[in-house]
Amino acid sequence: MNMRRLCPLLLAFTGLASSAIAAENGTMSAIKEAARAQANAKMAEKFNLPTAAPAGAKVYIISPAKDATVTSPVTVVFGLSGLGVAPAGTQVANTGHHHLLIDDPTVDLTVPLPTSEQVVHFGAGQTEASVKLKPGKHTLQLVFGDWKHQAFNPTLASEKITITVK
Repeated sequence: MNMRRLCPLLLAFTGLASSAIAAENGTMSAIKEAARAQANAKMAEKFNLPTAAPAGAKVYIISPAKDATVTSPVTVVFGLSGLGVAPAGTQVANTGHHHLLIDDPTVDLTVPLPTSEQVVHFGAGQTEASVKLKPGKHTLQLVFGDWKHQAFNPTLASEKITITVK
């Protein structure tokens, strides 16, 4: 075989080999990154490490209004800016889900929020809810939680509002 024919073949083979090595390195990098993310998630869950809140993120109650008089069931509409909503257990950057604190329960925001009549989880990614409340004065406050039901750091909580149920 003459050298003029061999050189292009060698160059083509070398190019294919280089592309294959680069693709394999890219795949290995992706696998390593996925393993690193999985290990970080396990550590965050095991040690209750809070998820960092993005700068400027806010949680608020759209309705009912502060000091409103309402009837039960009360439709509570959740507001959020600077983050997205995702179901509990879904670990995607800058997302989480709402928790409604009713009548000022004592909660430890450094661990996953418990579920009770006063701490209502909206882990399916709901952005509003119908809440049955007895007649009288009640306080409502939203806390935005990460994929493991833990408050962000710093805590993303709405203003606490008081409403009266007729």
